[in-house]
Amino acid sequence: MKKSIAALLLVLLLLGAAGTYLGFNRADIQLWPFQKSMPFDGLSKAVSDSNHHLYVIDNAKKAIHKLDAAGVLQYTITSDVGKNGELYRFNDMVADDQGYLYTIRTLLDPYGINVKSEQIVRYKPDGQLDRVLFTQDYSDTQSRRYRLGSLRNVQVHDGMLIFFNDEVKKLTLYQMPTADTGGAEPKAVYSVALPENKYVSEADGYKPGGIYFTTRSGEIYRALANGGTELVYPLPGLDRTRRNFPESFHLDNEGRLIFIDFNNRMIARLDPQQPYVIESLVDKDKAKASGVELEFNATTSSVGQDSSLIIVESAQITIRHADGTLTPSMEEALYSRKDRAHAIAVWSVGVAGVLLLLWLIKIVYFDLLDRRVPLMVKQITILIPVIALSMILLSTVIYSSFSKKMEEETFSELVLLAKNGQNLIDGDKLESITSPLDYRNTVFQSFRKRINAVFDNNARDDNQGFYKAVYKLENGTIYRILEDDDGMHMFNPFLPTEENQQVAKEGKTMTGQWEDFSGEWRYAIAPIYNSSGTIVGIFETSKNLDGLLKHRQAVLQSIIRNIVLISIGLLIVLFVMTYVMLSSIRKLRNSVGEIAKGNWDTVVDIRTRDEVSDLGDSVNTMAARIRDYITKVENFSQAYYRFVPQQFLRFLNKDSILDVELGDQVEQHMSILSFNIRGFFNLSKRLTPEENFNFVNSFLKRFGPYVRKHEGFMNKYLGAGFIALFPNRTDDALMACVEMRRELDVYNMHRAKVRYVAIEIGIGLHKGPLRLGIIGEEQRLENNVISDGVNISNMLEKMTEPLGASILITDAVVQSLEQAGQFQYRNLGLIQAEGVQEPLHLFDVYQGDPETVRMLKERTKALFEQAVTYYQVGRFYDAREAFLMVLKQNRQDKAAQLYFYVCDEYFQQGTTTEWNGTLSVS
Repeated sequence: MKKSIAALLLVLLLLGAAGTYLGFNRADIQLWPFQKSMPFDGLSKAVSDSNHHLYVIDNAKKAIHKLDAAGVLQYTITSDVGKNGELYRFNDMVADDQGYLYTIRTLLDPYGINVKSEQIVRYKPDGQLDRVLFTQDYSDTQSRRYRLGSLRNVQVHDGMLIFFNDEVKKLTLYQMPTADTGGAEPKAVYSVALPENKYVSEADGYKPGGIYFTTRSGEIYRALANGGTELVYPLPGLDRTRRNFPESFHLDNEGRLIFIDFNNRMIARLDPQQPYVIESLVDKDKAKASGVELEFNATTSSVGQDSSLIIVESAQITIRHADGTLTPSMEEALYSRKDRAHAIAVWSVGVAGVLLLLWLIKIVYFDLLDRRVPLMVKQITILIPVIALSMILLSTVIYSSFSKKMEEETFSELVLLAKNGQNLIDGDKLESITSPLDYRNTVFQSFRKRINAVFDNNARDDNQGFYKAVYKLENGTIYRILEDDDGMHMFNPFLPTEENQQVAKEGKTMTGQWEDFSGEWRYAIAPIYNSSGTIVGIFETSKNLDGLLKHRQAVLQSIIRNIVLISIGLLIVLFVMTYVMLSSIRKLRNSVGEIAKGNWDTVVDIRTRDEVSDLGDSVNTMAARIRDYITKVENFSQAYYRFVPQQFLRFLNKDSILDVELGDQVEQHMSILSFNIRGFFNLSKRLTPEENFNFVNSFLKRFGPYVRKHEGFMNKYLGAGFIALFPNRTDDALMACVEMRRELDVYNMHRAKVRYVAIEIGIGLHKGPLRLGIIGEEQRLENNVISDGVNISNMLEKMTEPLGASILITDAVVQSLEQAGQFQYRNLGLIQAEGVQEPLHLFDVYQGDPETVRMLKERTKALFEQAVTYYQVGRFYDAREAFLMVLKQNRQDKAAQLYFYVCDEYFQQGTTTEWNGTLSVS
């Protein structure tokens, strides 16, 4: 038990350590140990530093990855969630020469549409947050922005951090030293007033006179040193339609303007010194010729410090070198060996934790509970999961119905709002918007005002988060006009789909859904008509199910919380009720346990006056009857153990005599002892039958205990002797023989005192295989041993007298002795017994003989065994002389006498041809 408790504590300690380790590294559990790379999903921007590291905004602006020159992932920065469910998104970034990363981090509402605030945040070279450098708040509804705030193009030049702030009417340049480690904030160092009715889209540059910005209406202006502006693109006479809109705008290292022309699906370059020459750096055909597929859909670009062009699409990064060559697209980041090793370590700890948990169950269930589970635990284990599962199933049905109803209501609401677009958007006025130059004109502003008035009127959480968009249909092409995303520009063509084509051609109101890296969306689109009834546009209302899912999660969490609380309440009630109900059963169990221990006088005292009380009375009655029965059984057991030894039953694998059947048998390897009184026939003739019984019983009572003392058992009584078996050590069997021989001297002394004649015994001991079993017939059974070893031991007992020995043993006994040195015996050589084909190698054990006999045999032992050796090799003269010397010292040595006469005969007359070195004894 102590070992089990120690093991339990150790397992709990290891489980705690494993859980703590996994808790600190829970983010790494998502990385499969054998996954070598991480595919990009939802790229929006990529920049490089002077060390050729690549920084990538991925996963719909939710994460930033740093890659080395070989594309191996160095670290990942993930966006946070605000206190009230707001979402942080990364919109821009730059790295300095020391490896510090500066990002524009935008805080959106929980639906990812309205901008709450923006920050310039600095991260250390290891990806850890350093500090927030600048914050721009948008709490004023008049300065509402959608998805993008006012901060633009964070840069690092000449040890200075630089970025722009779009302040609606002007563009302001901020800067601060990158080496600043204190609490200072960036300061405004330059401002430029925007042309009338122009709004900033993007900006680049850092020196007055070398600063350029694009507008939402599609122009590029240069900010002059005096605070004025100069139009750079498009100049009068430039071959440009109203659909050529510069996006993803940057300056290269030589001051040339680079932007993406989505209308012509190319990345263009414009030198301000030659404003009428627009150079195509990359287009679909050039890219395809280099083995790169560019879709020019949500594509961005940036300029590297080595004048390379980094082109980013949603799932790939392509680099155009200064010489015009394109690298194969990078579609994934490689995990470093360290990250993979760490992932393997985390998963290994997880697997080890599972194994430890299984080991914990094994220790508790098998070792501590001994495969027994308390009734209370069984009830709780069964009832609580059943009740909880029932509640979960019921809640699942209700929740599914609720979710389905919510989704249906969402679609119905979207359809209703989409159809209402006809009332919000005047089709004739929509037709008046003809180019990006109409951005934020009177008509545009009226559309925005009316849409906001409708959608901002309901402040309920489940009616917020709608995404609104107005599209214009022109010559079969759908163009973006107005939507809740300041990153989208007017007159960008919208990809045709089956749904929007049905709306444009047939005037149907359509619904649909899609899922991408930005979320799971439901939308409805409806036509917009002009005064003549012609479809001129499409109004869309859509909703990211993130908001709906959050509402569902709130409901689900409420359901789970209530289920947990109810389960805990039921657990407490069930525990108390079960404890009270089981108190009488525990009392009954304890009383029955005492009875089981043998305390038969135990009385069950239960006064609950119920079924358990009745059971207690029955147990008392049963205990009384068991007491009587056990008394009889014990008496019976003691009686039949006198007839059939317990050891005999044990070898037969029987619990009691009742299990014994005719033919039961088993083979064993044991020591077989044959014990008998010499001349008992003549002795018994002088006694009456009653005296014979009394003599035999008193004799066996005197010598039998030595067998049991040395772990033997009686197999059969043979008149004045017995056959005993010793299943264990041979040393024990031989010691029993020695002690019985010593006891004989004491026994004869007592007989001499009452003038009884002394008796002699013979003991034969052999070791070998035998078969124990039950013989007889159905109405009369008897245990018996069948073995040649029994015959041999009987034969040895009979040969003790002619050989002048009290104890004869075979070489099988000698070889199996563990401590042969503690016994005194001598080698008698090979003895040929009458009726036995093979000779026996016998030994005379004289350790228990009278002192004089023992001393004489011990003194002549070496000479006697040397004489036996002479005899066995046929040196009869030498043998005779040696035996003669033995007899001179011990005239009563019968074995030496027998050998002496045989040696003399063989020396005088010679041996027969059959002689084999044995001594015949009959």
